[in-house]
Amino acid sequence: MASTLEHEWQLDLPASTPEQLLAALAARDRIFGETITFEPEDDPKAAVEAWFGTTETLEGNAYRMAVYAELKGPEEYLEAVCEALDDTLAEHVEAGALDAQDARLLEARPAATIRLVKAEEKDERPELIVPEWLAPGELDLPWSYRPAEEGGAWWPSDAQLEAHKRLAVVPAGDELRLYVLPEISDGE
Repeated sequence: MASTLEHEWQLDLPASTPEQLLAALAARDRIFGETITFEPEDDPKAAVEAWFGTTETLEGNAYRMAVYAELKGPEEYLEAVCEALDDTLAEHVEAGALDAQDARLLEARPAATIRLVKAEEKDERPELIVPEWLAPGELDLPWSYRPAEEGGAWWPSDAQLEAHKRLAVVPAGDELRLYVLPEISDGE
């Protein structure tokens, strides 16, 4: 019989430089919304599925990410899978750091010229990583808000998102930096 287990982790990542913050945001991008299935080879009916959600805050020089998982499967396997997820989260944090090392600065804008606007569903872009704490209201999803220029045009534009596939907006002093991150392959 299938059961459900909810579990939460608190990850505190360094965020004293834009590069560290970029690494933390890249890790969040890898974690949020991921579904992992653990299926024993000898017993496919014993599969456990785990889905990840996140929330985040910036506190001084620390990026605090609360990660929660909902696990569904046979009750006798839930705790063991939950322990295995510790390693999975560590791998995502490490992959986020590698993403940040391979990132390329695309452009920067004065923060005062950009505002976050609630995006209609048709304008939501999961490939755009924006810190949650910049949003002026409650988020349904990390991509519920998008940066916009003073005239109302999206920044980055849909064309930039299409051209680069995975972009991150990172606050750095009085500016917002736009970084191109490596794409996440289907096998990751």
